[in-house]
Amino acid sequence: MNKIIKNELNRVTATKVEYSDNDTHIFIPRSIKILNSSLKVGSVYKIRLNDFITNPYDGSTLAANWNGGVIPKYKEYLVEVLDFMANMISVNGVAVENNSSQFIGWLPLDGFETISKE
Repeated sequence: MNKIIKNELNRVTATKVEYSDNDTHIFIPRSIKILNSSLKVGSVYKIRLNDFITNPYDGSTLAANWNGGVIPKYKEYLVEVLDFMANMISVNGVAVENNSSQFIGWLPLDGFETISKE
């Protein structure tokens, strides 16, 4: 794939663009944006975590201060919303890729994208 096209596809933030370096087929899913601020306690959502949650930068205190040192291992989770506090949300979820991987903790509202309501 052309480097310029690849760089532009990597800059897309509205949705997850799927492509292969060995193919010219590009899939851009149509998404309906669910605002994280409109989530409801007790509801279940499929979310995609941002990179700074799954791969925290040096000096990040989210895992240590809010989640007892636990860092989510996967990008996508099915989560039940448990509570809200300021700009944080408490969730109980399982990884989409591995149902045995559970994450119970707090996430900042800007730390994930809501894919769908389940």
